[in-house]
Amino acid sequence: MYSTTKNIADNKMSKMLLFLLLLLFSSEYFAQNTVKIRMPKGRIAFTSDGNLHDSDDWGATAFSLAFIHYAGLEKRFVHYDYNNHIGKSRASWEKIMDDAAKGGAKRFGLDVTKVFNNQTAQKAAILNFVKEAKKSSKKNPLWFICAGPMHTAYNLIKATPKEKRKYIHAISHSKWNEEHSHGATKMTWAAMKKDFPTVVYHDIIDQNKSNGEDDFQSHIKNWQWLKESKNPNWQWLYNIDDTYQVDKLERWKSNTEKHFDISDAGMTFWLITGGPNGGNDKAGWKEVKALFTNQPIEDNNPTPEIKLTANDYIFIEAENTHSKLQDWNLIKYGDSNYVAKASGFSYLEFNGNQIDSGKPNSPLEYTFTAPKEGNFRLLLMSNKPLEEDSADCCNDAYVKMAGNFNSATNLSKNDLENYIKFSLEISEKTSERRWYWVQSARKGKNISYNLIYQFKKGETYTLSLVGKSKYFSVDYLVFYNSDKLSLRDAKEFFSVNKK
Repeated sequence: MYSTTKNIADNKMSKMLLFLLLLLFSSEYFAQNTVKIRMPKGRIAFTSDGNLHDSDDWGATAFSLAFIHYAGLEKRFVHYDYNNHIGKSRASWEKIMDDAAKGGAKRFGLDVTKVFNNQTAQKAAILNFVKEAKKSSKKNPLWFICAGPMHTAYNLIKATPKEKRKYIHAISHSKWNEEHSHGATKMTWAAMKKDFPTVVYHDIIDQNKSNGEDDFQSHIKNWQWLKESKNPNWQWLYNIDDTYQVDKLERWKSNTEKHFDISDAGMTFWLITGGPNGGNDKAGWKEVKALFTNQPIEDNNPTPEIKLTANDYIFIEAENTHSKLQDWNLIKYGDSNYVAKASGFSYLEFNGNQIDSGKPNSPLEYTFTAPKEGNFRLLLMSNKPLEEDSADCCNDAYVKMAGNFNSATNLSKNDLENYIKFSLEISEKTSERRWYWVQSARKGKNISYNLIYQFKKGETYTLSLVGKSKYFSVDYLVFYNSDKLSLRDAKEFFSVNKK
């Protein structure tokens, strides 16, 4: 009797465990195909135009506010100023932006008192931005999306206390916005970097055609689901875009029957999906629909497999150096401090200096021949070894390049020929003992740069990797053809193809 009852109980338990496992795997499957909200810690501020030149800002503003709502980040929204083209403006466009910004905030449950028209409330906008900047800290930074000419963004930062600027992350994706100087608008993105060097700058790819026909600027047919829905707010989003109205005073050609453009909203999507920690900079209508409906991303036209030839990249295992290791230790599978899933089951760990500082120490040299002429970006695979209070521990090394190359980034060749910090961007909450990409160089005070080298086919180059902070680890190094691969695709490809 006892054994029969036990068998029944065991059978029920087995079925329950099987159900839970199926549920777990099912949830995991769908999680891999839905929009993951991974915004870094901190708050969100915007500046946008829309009152001259850029009618696409009407839709981009409205969609950005909707993204914040559907991501559940309403409490992180602290500032939106718009109509920021100073000196020249159009009253009719200003009214549309009023609807997009203030109307959008109301529709999607955001604080309307944080929304400011620069044509009528510029002083109030500055006061609010300064108030939010003063609240900023390392654990509570201010993410500042710059979606228009930079003159207003410049003035907002200028008004903030100097000691708080290092906690402001300015984001841009548009060369046109960065260099615009029409009317009374004079200050540029370059001027911001020069005059406010402690601000952290993020130059991401432009979301105008960054994802082909599926991105934030694409055919209107991709967005019909908004119009056809029974949700009045989605219908409003469809109609606030400039597909049906482009001012005749503008001289560009626009096919308003086919054109749907909310490209500036791509910066918001990048931020809420991770920002510099793997945010999606190549999203579009499919990701928007998945976010709004909380459903898997449609895959009617699967992204083709990334096909690279041996001439498109250079892959180097960190331990494959002829240099003496000195303060670098070779960590192998089975060692007590080994981090799982290392390429080749081994990697190098630096054990000199302090965990948060140090002068160049124990150089390692990697000599290679460029397989083709082109622009190649450097990435390293590293890990976070310790759960430290500060994210600035164990997270960087120095690199420099020697050979007949040119700079293909906004650093000079001289900068690339001398030691520059190459940092793993992590936080206190980043999981330890897992592998992450090192992708940003630092020069001066917290200004981020990409390391992109213009190589010549057949030329020999030597990269020096030099220890800086204790416990910094390197599994492998990759140079990839940045003209052929986006950063996102490169990370995906080389995380799988470790060879």
